[in-house]
Amino acid sequence: MKTINKLLVLLLPLLILNICGCTDDFDTMNTNPNSPVEVPGSNVFGAAIMNSSSQLFGERIGIYYTGTWSGHHSAIGLGDYEYRVDINNNQWQGLYIVAANFVTAMEIAEKEENNNLYAAALTMKVYVMHKISDMWGPIPYSQAFKLAKEGIMYPEYDKESVVYDNIFADLSEAVSKFNANGKPIGPGDILFNGNIDKWIRFANSLRLRAAIRISNVDQAKATSIISAVANSPLMTELSQNAYHYWPGDDQRNEPWFVRLGRTGTQVKTDQYRMNSVMIDLLKELNDPRLPVYADKNERGIYNGYRHGPNQRTDTMNFAINVSHIANRWMNAKNGFSPYMMAAETHFNLAEAYARNMIPGNAKQAYENGIRLAMQDNGIAQSAIDAYLAQPLVAWDGGGIPNLTKIYQQKWISLFKQGVEAWAENRRTDVPRQTGVEPNYSGTHNRPPFRMSWSDTELSLNPNAPPAGVTITDIFYGTQMWWDKRTGVK
Repeated sequence: MKTINKLLVLLLPLLILNICGCTDDFDTMNTNPNSPVEVPGSNVFGAAIMNSSSQLFGERIGIYYTGTWSGHHSAIGLGDYEYRVDINNNQWQGLYIVAANFVTAMEIAEKEENNNLYAAALTMKVYVMHKISDMWGPIPYSQAFKLAKEGIMYPEYDKESVVYDNIFADLSEAVSKFNANGKPIGPGDILFNGNIDKWIRFANSLRLRAAIRISNVDQAKATSIISAVANSPLMTELSQNAYHYWPGDDQRNEPWFVRLGRTGTQVKTDQYRMNSVMIDLLKELNDPRLPVYADKNERGIYNGYRHGPNQRTDTMNFAINVSHIANRWMNAKNGFSPYMMAAETHFNLAEAYARNMIPGNAKQAYENGIRLAMQDNGIAQSAIDAYLAQPLVAWDGGGIPNLTKIYQQKWISLFKQGVEAWAENRRTDVPRQTGVEPNYSGTHNRPPFRMSWSDTELSLNPNAPPAGVTITDIFYGTQMWWDKRTGVK
């Protein structure tokens, strides 16, 4: 974290110099020829959103690492769980810099007496920190970003339970500060365009998401939080989806397009393809989203890369046989980065109802989630109705536990949300992934449990690794606090 603190000090001036070009309409500046330029908080906020999209939904984290570990995507020819010190360090540092930018936006918002901007920046800071914790586990949270004000050079690591306590407290504070009659967030709100109602729904839905995550390890606390937010404004309609749409002006193109995109008659050749876990489940369920998620391979069939000890010699894993990711997700300059969609709210409520954590109609919530997820992918109403009637999908049908169906449908709907899909797969073990790449270790029966610890942290921060953590497997690590699966290694 010493390295991160230094980076923040060095990079902030660069951020101030370059932030004006980060979004359209960021041209409202308070200038004085005799003093440095003062950047409005909304500008800092907008740049931070764009940077968080690049980090969390970019190639390395969004497609390769968590995309593979979640069972959504794979890299043919590699297909492994690659550990590279420099890349791992960059992901850690990059995400903390993004979170620090949101903190900076909060500080400026306080000076500007703009509670809505402060609350939105706090919500996004929590969003990023939640992702960091779900990737690494114990992290600096309570003492992070306090070098300038409190002189904390080496922040201590909070246990995961403490991180989640901070997440719930910060999101509650954010909700309490939003005010539809208050100052506008400004042009930096490239997520909801100043709609305070949508911000409130997003923050509440994030509280629900986090509560469901810890429900297997602290059901009492999870139930208390779910009860508090269940009757609050939540993301329940497609128009409330938290999607960041990129400008697509060749300076700010959607990250998957930058890596995978093709124009005109160009043929897709990239190594990033579909994972067999996703393809096989969609085929088993006769899911109409299959052609929306994947292209047919060169032989005219849908086939995903299959992980396991023979993956390098399996002919069905050869390039001509593995389906590419379909156009909706990777072939538009002005495509989107999905922070959260309304369908997930319904699936989270369905789980809470099905587990009797709070009273409610689990079947209706489950079906609502499917309908929204299907509609978001352009599926016709008649096809949705037919899908819901299939035994393997229908509530109480097909001999599959209803809770498993909720987990399956939620996992499918999280396409392009690699970090979230990986977290849910570790929490639920649905769908079960047992085909593990033999690289690095042949003793594991599941994908990695967490990202490996940052080498710079281990070298420079005397508080790393956190107390009680023994590094026995630098790559796979140990199970998360909220991961209560048994028989996994």
